Amino acid sequence: MHTVKNQGFAARSWRAALAACVMLSTGGCAIVGQQALEPADWVGQQVERYEATGTGGWARLRNKPVTIGPYTAEVRAKSPWSTLPTSTSTDTQVSFGADGGRELSSGTTTRHNDAELEFHLSGPGGAVADVRCRQLLHIETTGIGVTRSDGTDAFSMSELAAYKSSLSCRASGNTASWPQWQLELSSGEPSPLRGHLTIDGVSFEVLGSQASNIGQAPMTVSYEIRRGEHTVALVDRSGDGRLSVSLPVGEKQQLAFVGAAVALLISNDPLGS
Repeated sequence: MHTVKNQGFAARSWRAALAACVMLSTGGCAIVGQQALEPADWVGQQVERYEATGTGGWARLRNKPVTIGPYTAEVRAKSPWSTLPTSTSTDTQVSFGADGGRELSSGTTTRHNDAELEFHLSGPGGAVADVRCRQLLHIETTGIGVTRSDGTDAFSMSELAAYKSSLSCRASGNTASWPQWQLELSSGEPSPLRGHLTIDGVSFEVLGSQASNIGQAPMTVSYEIRRGEHTVALVDRSGDGRLSVSLPVGEKQQLAFVGAAVALLISNDPLGS
């Protein structure tokens, strides 16, 4: 059983302090922006980095295209699941005390969010692909509490009874140069998603992480894409985002990494909702 924490508040507080002030020996202050930790096996390796734009909340509200290096994604559908309702059911209520002025209640709170994401991806040569994703977040918490006669809480506690989050994406290339790939990520606890990216039948492990250069974040900071023990790509969700690819890499794999990066950068983070 997991004790329920206010992850939404923690995430909002972290976003409000994405820059950390580090005291220098001279007494000055330097601003350090959050970044993902790069893999240790990339030391001395050739790495190609693509900066992203259009992934932030303001850009999404204005429906701006998302770019990663020379690639552009036109977002056609995205569900903001943070606006979806939470259903609550109370199983038991018992009045007690000398005057019956206190009430003991217990019950289960269920949150179920289901969202879609769809975008059209194009490259410098005009080749295009369509990507469609579905996201699921299901949380059940059990709680018990005592309420005073004036309506204030005298005591309350809750525990996590069930948790399931997932992201599933499929890509369909419109030309032979674009690979067929699918992304399947999930988690059975409040932790970053993990799973596999399959490109033309070849499987890559995908691992989400909350680690950053300024400490552990309450939300997902990055995703590593691995082949065996080697990290072949890193998707950094900090700021507008960045895709880093370890070279050499095949053309079809690189195109699939770009598409997967767009999905990972603009999809809803279950830890930040």
